[in-house]
This record gives sequence, structure tokens and C-alpha cells, in this order.
Amino acid sequence: MRIFFGLTTLVAAGVTVGATPLAAQAGATRVGAATQRVTILPLPADGRRGFWLGAGIGPGNGSLHCGICNDERDRGTAGYIRLGTTLNRKLLVGVEGGAWQREGEEGKRRLLSLTAGGWWYPNERHGYFVRFGAGLTRWRAWDGGEDAVTSAAIGLIAGVGYEVRLNPALSIVPYVNALGTSSGALWLESRDDVSFERRRLPAGGHALLIQIGVGITRH
Repeated sequence: MRIFFGLTTLVAAGVTVGATPLAAQAGATRVGAATQRVTILPLPADGRRGFWLGAGIGPGNGSLHCGICNDERDRGTAGYIRLGTTLNRKLLVGVEGGAWQREGEEGKRRLLSLTAGGWWYPNERHGYFVRFGAGLTRWRAWDGGEDAVTSAAIGLIAGVGYEVRLNPALSIVPYVNALGTSSGALWLESRDDVSFERRRLPAGGHALLIQIGVGITRH
């Protein structure tokens, strides 16, 4: 009887000791799986954070409207360079330098702008956005000679676009923008090798630019 109880105790001890490594192994497996689940979570492909910069180019229609101007709506080429920072996944802020120019029989036309504004994404999980901003603009029209008509004014810009993600850090961005300026004074600038003259014209004018293009943004 004493031998039987001794064998029973040894068997029970063996089961207990044998179960301890198995339980530890199972616990380690669960910890490892939990650790793996934490470490393999990738950042969302559409995550927006930190500094960003971009550039774009495309066709644009520009015009200057004033009492002494011909009714011209000129098609040229427009582009931008912009940079900024991310406030949150729905709102980016930054500055943008834009330029539009055309050349034709009537001469050359150019509109430069420097604006600050925001890019708002209604849905943080998607790439479509609305942009808005304000800044300074300068219009210049000349025919290749020494005389040019210029105007400086405040400009407002608005537009829409869509980010097509190539990878988490790079996007292709088709866009449409509209830029309008306040009414500014028109100046006739004349210069030669030894002198420069600037005379105000009797009318003011405002410029309008509609542009469509494709850009690239580095996030």
C-alpha cells in the first residue's frame, strides 16, 4: 500500500512538472503574438504629418479686366511651388509661389502670385481636398519693347484637387485653381539705357486666372 501511494505521488508530480513547461510555452506564444500584433501595425498610407512640399504645372487662362483694356482671354502655362506644415490629418497650411505666362501676337502677359493659405481634407481617409488662400499678385503686359503695363493687387485663390498616393511619402495631385485679384492701379513703365519712367494710367484693373494641372507632393 505504501508503495502504491508513493507511485501515485510520483505520477502526480510528473504531470505537474510536465505541465509547467507547456503552460510557460503557451504563455510565451501568447506574449509573442501580442508583441507581433503591436510591431507590425503600419502607418496609414494616407497619413499626413510634418513638413511637406510640392510643385505643379498645367495650362491656364488669364485675363486683365479694365476700362481701357482689350477683351483678352489668353491661354498660357501656369505652375506653382509650395511648402508648409501639417496641423492635423485634415488641415495643412503653407505658402505658394505661382506664375502664369503666355506669348502671342499681342505680346507677352505674365501674372505672378505669392499666397498663404490652407488645404482642407473633409475626409482624412481620402485624398480629395479644398484649398484657399490670399496674398500678393503682380500683372505685367508688354510687347517686347521698352514699355510695359503693370498692376499690383491683393489676390484670393481657391481650388480643389485629389491626392493619388504612390507611396506613404509621395503623391500625384491633379488640381483646378481659380485666382482673382482686387482692382489695382495700372502703371505704364518706360525704360531705356539711361532712364526709367513710371506713369499712372487713368483706369484700374483686376486679373483673373483659371488653371488646371498636375502636381507632385512630398510628405
